[in-house]
Amino acid sequence: MHELPTAGIGHNDAIRKKINAAVTKRNLASAANNTKWDELIHYFREREDWWPSYRYKAVTGFTSGWDVEWLYHLPFPFALVEWFDIGLKELEPSKGMLLARTYIDHTEEISDVVRKIGLEFEVRGDVLRIWGYLPKTYDDFPPV
Repeated sequence: MHELPTAGIGHNDAIRKKINAAVTKRNLASAANNTKWDELIHYFREREDWWPSYRYKAVTGFTSGWDVEWLYHLPFPFALVEWFDIGLKELEPSKGMLLARTYIDHTEEISDVVRKIGLEFEVRGDVLRIWGYLPKTYDDFPPV
């Protein structure tokens, strides 16, 4: 059976040095670990009805676009993730061309899961942000 990648995959000496250099230069402190990231990944991979969108910022400065593929497109290794945003609303199927589109709000469910895992997070608007490193950064995060 083919195994899906986990949070620590791709963590070799060259990547480790790059991550450590960025973390040291910016005086960051880790707020997450591979075990917690793997619990989060596993939760969403097990869902059958809906996968939320996500994006991330790497400690090296790269910010991804939004994606919804939770099998292989994730930011491996997760040790590089400064923050990880999760979209909290699901577009409901259209009820007709003349009716406004409606959304299912997953804020409570996803917040409960992230809280139980023990990740540092905050919700603003329709985005939940998980911090991989502290201090928290609020760049490109919905206003309060």
